[in-house]
Formats: sequence, structure tokens, C-alpha cells
Amino acid sequence: MTTLIIPCAGKSSRFPNMKPKYMLTHPDGKLMIEKSMENINIDIFDRIIITIVRPHNDKYDAKLIMEQVFQNNPKIEICMLDDFTSSASETVYLTLIKMHVQGSFVIKDSDNRVTVTLPTPIKNAVIGYDLSKHRDVTNIPEKSFLIVNEQNILNDIIEKRIVSNVICLGIYCFENANDFINTYECMIKRSLSGEMFISHIISYMLSDNKFIFTVILAEDYDDWGTIREWKEVQKKHRTYFVDVDGIIMKNSGRYGKINWYNNTTYLEDNINALKELQDNGAQLVITTSRPEEFRESLTQLLSNVDIHPYAILMGLNHSARVIINDFAPTNPYPSGIAISLPRNNNIKEYL
Repeated sequence: MTTLIIPCAGKSSRFPNMKPKYMLTHPDGKLMIEKSMENINIDIFDRIIITIVRPHNDKYDAKLIMEQVFQNNPKIEICMLDDFTSSASETVYLTLIKMHVQGSFVIKDSDNRVTVTLPTPIKNAVIGYDLSKHRDVTNIPEKSFLIVNEQNILNDIIEKRIVSNVICLGIYCFENANDFINTYECMIKRSLSGEMFISHIISYMLSDNKFIFTVILAEDYDDWGTIREWKEVQKKHRTYFVDVDGIIMKNSGRYGKINWYNNTTYLEDNINALKELQDNGAQLVITTSRPEEFRESLTQLLSNVDIHPYAILMGLNHSARVIINDFAPTNPYPSGIAISLPRNNNIKEYL
């Protein structure tokens, strides 16, 4: 049996006044925990265990929501612990015991998405990310770092101290569940102080000289570990309602020498700015007073410059447009933003 364990027993202290972070909604409508399972070869697992705690269940219906989200995946199992644990390693240890996990297993954080192919069969390994090749990582001092030799063998994991170019991405592979259980119990007996990270378990196993862990480098990495990083995701995936005349096209009307029938003059700087937003994940909703009869020609004009809108709203009133939207900690104020751009001006400085 090969098992995937996603521990969700933390208090989410980095996301104050919100529901547990793994239950937060990504801009595309999926929960963070759903997104966290993307881009790995999840089909290799016989069991997928999500570990939650009763306080989250009592306050947020966590178990019910997990069952609703994953109702079409028969491999999903929910492990509910009575209370918050002292560390991720304790969460995993209790999960292994309570759910009678045997054989190989993988631990994966719920607050990131990693593009990597996990080995089959599962051997002792840690998934890393080479900062010398990928420079888009934030909050680097809070990461754990991997010390790796030339053969991609792990020498050690160091928490929150920059000692190499390779960070750990919160995916840990173990060949045998009993190895983790025995190591955890041994460390508890020695009364080691402080929070016991998964990295501490692996470091202890390495010091025993009986275990070898390899390092597998990921291809891509999306980090949502802090509220700042989550807000950046939300910002990239905003929905922009964009007028046509005076924003995308040089302004014209239905009549006159230059009109909706023959106007092909783009505002190039604005086109480039909108394409950048689109490429980063934003939705573009095109709004226009042009009536429905111009939809086909407008669609072609947009396609010519590689703008592919989520929707095109034709025939709107030639008047002010007002957005009404609710705000909350998960969609913070202001949840509706207006940009009134001087006609035919550059939009970039307003974004």
C-alpha cells in the first residue's frame, strides 16, 4: 500500500480571522487543499488521508466539506483528531497510528502546489526546489534548506537558515511507515525540546546512518503559506471589466468618418498591459456599448492581438458602470475597485 497524507491539524495562525487555510477558496473556485493535490502523479496512491481536527469540524463543518469536495474520489479518507497537535510530525504520527497505515507513504503540505513526478515505488526522498534556477520564491528566510551532495543524496535539512540553494517544498517520501513511527517515538522518549518538524525526523534518521534520502527537484512551485502570498494569488486572478472604445481601441462611435465599422486602431500600450494581466491569470470581461451585431467583428479584433476574454458584454448603456460586491476576510475590502481612465490614455500606471 502507498498512502498520501495531507496534515491539516494546524491553527492557521498566519491566516488570522479566517477559516482554516486549507478550506480557503482559490480564485478558480477550488479549495486550497484541492489545488495542493494538482500537478503530482496522485494516481500512484492507494489511499489519500486528509487529517483534520475536531475544533475545525465543530466550527466550520470541515469533515462534511471535505466529503463534499472529494465525493467522487473513493481513495479519500478523513482522519479526525480530537484537538490541535504540537507539530506536523505529531499530526503524521497520530495519523499513521489511527488509520493503520502500512508500507510506504508521502507527506504533503496543504498550502502549496508543486509540479513534480513522485517516484514509484516510493523510496525515502525529499522534494526540493533549486533557487538558483527559480527566482520567484518569496519568504525565503522562513523556508527549510536542503544540503545535497553531488549524487543528489540528502546530507541534512536545516530549518529557517540559508545554507544552500535548495529549499524543501513540504513533500516527504518514506519507504516504510514503521520507520517514521519508531523514529518519532525515540525522539519523544529523549524529550527533545521545541516544535518537532518533519525535517527533524529526517535529520534524526540520517544521523542513524541506516537511512538514505535522495532529493528530487520540482519543476514548479506555487507557495500559499502566508496570507501575503495568498493575497498575491488573489490579486493575479482578479476579474477586470474592460471597456473597448477609449481603452482597447482608439475611441470611436457608431457614426462618423472613423466608426465601429472601420476602426482598427489599437491602443498598443493598453493591449500589452491587458495581455500581461491575462497571462498572469486574470479574467478579462469586455464591456461595450456596441450592440450585438458587432460581436463577431469585435471578437476578431481581440483575437488579432491575442486577447481572449472570459466574456464579452455587448449593448451596455452608454453610462457609468457600477460594480457591487461583498467583502470579508477571505475577499478583503475593497472587493470592488474602479479605474476611471482618461479616454485613450495608458492604463498601466493605474493598475
